[in-house]
Amino acid sequence: MRKTLSRALFATTVAAAALGLAATSASATALAGWTVTNPNANGSFTAALKTGTVATLVDTTTGQQVDCSVSPASGTAPSGTYSSGVGLAKITSVTWGSAASPCPGPLGSSFTAALAPGAVISIDASSYSGGVSSGSLTGVKVNLTGDTILGVCTAVISGSVSNVTYNNATGELDINNGSGLKVESANNCAGLLNKDDLATFDATYKVTNPISITYS
Repeated sequence: MRKTLSRALFATTVAAAALGLAATSASATALAGWTVTNPNANGSFTAALKTGTVATLVDTTTGQQVDCSVSPASGTAPSGTYSSGVGLAKITSVTWGSAASPCPGPLGSSFTAALAPGAVISIDASSYSGGVSSGSLTGVKVNLTGDTILGVCTAVISGSVSNVTYNNATGELDINNGSGLKVESANNCAGLLNKDDLATFDATYKVTNPISITYS
């Protein structure tokens, strides 16, 4: 009788321990996620091109290139912990060049560009290591206007951008020859840009008051 009771108590203890371990593991899994810490209480951020760098758009079909030395951006990155890295930060406003400082292109052309009305660029993180988050930009839709040998060129460039990293230590969002963009439309662009051409984008932005993105 005592042996039976002892065995029952032992089995109950083992089962309870196993359930406790399972619950602890499940809780740890549930707690894992992305954490955003933004020094701005309202969750906003501003950024600009890193000093001494340019933003470069390349039409990889025609091989033509446009370089911009001015590109202010702003958006939101609310502090919190998130189970997914998608949309940790969102760029709601960004321009390239200005009337006073347009972006030079080939054959004496010059361009300015801005995020299309209503468009929001999502900064999506997919991996994390040593204070650096890696991922992509999605939801890109940009209106481009240029002065070319044929007159005013207008184009829409949309898609996603690969090879994106954000470094907590420097507050820099780096886009290293990111692919995934396509010329949605192009009008009167002197063959510099054509509908359905593919494009890449390269730039390094520095966040004014750096946010922190971590994963654990």
